[in-house]
Amino acid sequence: MPRRSENRTNAQQSPVDIAGYAPGGEPELSFAYDGAADHLTNTGEFVKVIYENGGGIRLGDSAYNLVEAHFHTPAEHTLEGQHFALETHLVHRSESGAIAVVGILYRLGRPNAAIQAILDAAPGLGDADVPTSDISASDFLPANRAYYAYTGSLTTPPYTEGVRWHVMSEPLEVSEEQVAQLSALTGGAPNNRELQPLNGREIRLHTAR
Repeated sequence: MPRRSENRTNAQQSPVDIAGYAPGGEPELSFAYDGAADHLTNTGEFVKVIYENGGGIRLGDSAYNLVEAHFHTPAEHTLEGQHFALETHLVHRSESGAIAVVGILYRLGRPNAAIQAILDAAPGLGDADVPTSDISASDFLPANRAYYAYTGSLTTPPYTEGVRWHVMSEPLEVSEEQVAQLSALTGGAPNNRELQPLNGREIRLHTAR
């Protein structure tokens, strides 16, 4: 079962089923991941990759610094009702405190090199943080930079709204064994939130340049 969330009356919660989207034109999202991770930590619910100087993204004229990467097993977003085995969230924050998240979905298939790098380095439950300098957020991205964009929320408490979501349209592959190992690092329980109603929000598909 997915992680239980609070009953909320707010209208812009995440995750959602990505369907009924409209063309969004040229992307305003650009990536500038020019640094590596500082350390990995295991909170008991998530394995997190912490970035202090990992670069970031630009949304039009606004810059967002990369804060962390973490992983949901199974994935939280769905594409036209299709479920996925894993989802990576790259969390960014602007100087004003605004939040933007890039989501990457994975279907079961071949082993994924970036996920394997996490498995090889991540601390276990209760272990100390592990320094690392060779995990760039760019390693998680698909070659196709098209993405779905909508306004939503954090998927963990306090479920803050106003988050700018960008879910990459090209799912990647990950092996079943890798998903099991990643889940086992945090105790084996699912750490995804259930789907939330779209409530009339618009989802836009931005095609790659």
